[in-house]
Amino acid sequence: MENSVKKSLIGRRGSMFDASNVFLNRPGSSVCTFAEDPSSELFTTKGQPVKFQNSYKMEPDQRFETGRVETIAKQILTDHLEDIQYNANDCKHQCKVIADALKTEVKAMGYHRHKIIVLVNIGQIKDQGVRVGSRCLWDDKRDNWAGASFANSTLWATATIYAIYHE
Repeated sequence: MENSVKKSLIGRRGSMFDASNVFLNRPGSSVCTFAEDPSSELFTTKGQPVKFQNSYKMEPDQRFETGRVETIAKQILTDHLEDIQYNANDCKHQCKVIADALKTEVKAMGYHRHKIIVLVNIGQIKDQGVRVGSRCLWDDKRDNWAGASFANSTLWATATIYAIYHE
């Protein structure tokens, strides 16, 4: 009986956890092990923002002031587009530049608990009509928006800035 038990153990396939199995890491194997020192760069949080716990604050510290934001938006549109003639490639780049400038200026106003979303549209004036619209689901008490427009002899532009309150 002892011989039959030894024969069955010899012919038996080894476990993947068996340390004596030398074929564990053969090419094409799906077994992967990874060990890393906790002091290595993978475990440090350099350059990553610190996440804070929720404060469950339901009202913003500062209300979104549409009048101030509209004034800033009109000024930025005028500064960037006053002397420009319409060119599709240049205007595509200008949309991004203006949107970034608007977002930077509005965030500098101190709306820390608002998500700031900026949409900029630029089009050519060629005796046509244009309607720009957007829809959002939001809270009327805490969320708001501001808009501004600009036109010269060859182009028109609109900028819409949304401030959505979030914790």
